[in-house]
Amino acid sequence: MSDSKKSAVGGCCQDSCGLRQESILTQSPFDMKKIGNIKLVLFFVALTILLTWLVIFIYESYLRMPFYSWVEAHYPGDQLFQDHVEQRVEHFFISTTVDIIVVSLLLGLVNREQSKLRESEKRYRALFEQGSDGIGVVTAAGHRLVEANKRFVDILGYDHQSILGSHVCDLMGRDTTGSDHGVLSQVFGPKTEADLEKDVWSDEVELLVSTGSGSQVTVSTSCSLLATGKHEFFILLLRDLTERKRLQKERGEIERQLFQQSKLASIGELSAGVAHEINNPLNCIINFAQLLRDDGAARDETEQRMVDGIIEEGDRIARTVRNLLTFARQDPNLPRAVAIAQVIENSISLFGRQLERDGITLEIETAPDILPVRADASRLRQVVVNMISNADHALKARPEGQRLFRITAHNMKQSGAPKVRIEFYDTGPGIPRQHIDKLFDPFFTTRRDSGGTGLGLSLSFGIIHDYGGRIWVESEEGKYAQFIIELPAEVPEEAEYAENLAGRRRAEHPLDNGGTA
Repeated sequence: MSDSKKSAVGGCCQDSCGLRQESILTQSPFDMKKIGNIKLVLFFVALTILLTWLVIFIYESYLRMPFYSWVEAHYPGDQLFQDHVEQRVEHFFISTTVDIIVVSLLLGLVNREQSKLRESEKRYRALFEQGSDGIGVVTAAGHRLVEANKRFVDILGYDHQSILGSHVCDLMGRDTTGSDHGVLSQVFGPKTEADLEKDVWSDEVELLVSTGSGSQVTVSTSCSLLATGKHEFFILLLRDLTERKRLQKERGEIERQLFQQSKLASIGELSAGVAHEINNPLNCIINFAQLLRDDGAARDETEQRMVDGIIEEGDRIARTVRNLLTFARQDPNLPRAVAIAQVIENSISLFGRQLERDGITLEIETAPDILPVRADASRLRQVVVNMISNADHALKARPEGQRLFRITAHNMKQSGAPKVRIEFYDTGPGIPRQHIDKLFDPFFTTRRDSGGTGLGLSLSFGIIHDYGGRIWVESEEGKYAQFIIELPAEVPEEAEYAENLAGRRRAEHPLDNGGTA
């Protein structure tokens, strides 16, 4: 802890407890106070002597003779009485005048010091109350809280007045007689006079405390001893670690996700290599089967069907390998006209058998005249694959009933602009209402135990928005979930020209269609 922080804390606590700041910040407070008092007494002694001499000089120079004349005029013939009156009045005037001047100066000095003290108290009180950490003043003998700032009260979740005088263990929801006493010994510990002279702060101890609302908060605590002659106190600091713990958790999660992404990238490279190795023998199998089919040898129907089956299944494996290579290839992000139907078909080919094995009915409805969209094909394919994968997991979690997954794509217009709308509908368990708003947040997933990373939907959201589109979800828990994507369509120049021409013609001849000009 920095010296400035310790000084601020010390000043705050001495003001809040009615203690002098000098007794906290100096090594010999009582000696310094004694020396200061002696200096003050000597100053006023010298001032009194000087003022007395000055008043006597003024009195003798300007007031004594007129006063004596007045006494002789009013009390003639009685010399003894005249001397008595003159001495008494002279002594009274000199002592009273000196006392008034000294007291006035003393009151001015006291008022000035009090003003400084009030400003100091106000300043340190502001530092005390506005501290980012919780600051409490605790008695060394009984561990009773005698003062606390707003942050201290907020962390523990109590009312300020209700916690004063309470035991620290009670405030933190800990047993004063149980094993937690050892933890408090680490926090408060035995502090000596040497520690006080060195301004020693204890090491930070991390505790899980129970707040007044019943929740639990992780805090770090440290303390320092404050001696004020007859009394000893602890300056107790509380720091809420909730945000730090959250950031540490997020950091660990990000590191885990990066490691997982690295593994996936390695698997993708390995898959691409394996696919290339499969291609060569696969081509040989297909070629040999075609030679068998074309050699003209007599075969029965079963043998011919077997040869045709080898060729068909070989072609299907070849298509799967090509799709796998396309998906694994890192294409440059170059937006161009992309056919949505082709992207859906290529993506489904990676999951077709998987969906069938999972008992999922697949329906694909794409309009024959669907317009292309301007995007990067590999990134758009990544979005579609993610939607299919999510639907597959959701439908497998459905214990009973029809497992239907439907993909539809069609053209639409929104505010006169052509768009392509893609819908991914499944009859899975749906999405709880409380999860819908967080569904596209990075690292949010409900499938953490089964390998979910929480990145798929957030990446899909970013990709769709990069291409000027939008993505959202509609769901009813227990019935269905539907992800909807809208992307700006790319109209071919010929179609755009024809549509503009037709629009101008309708504007020039509004009654040509079935009307009479």
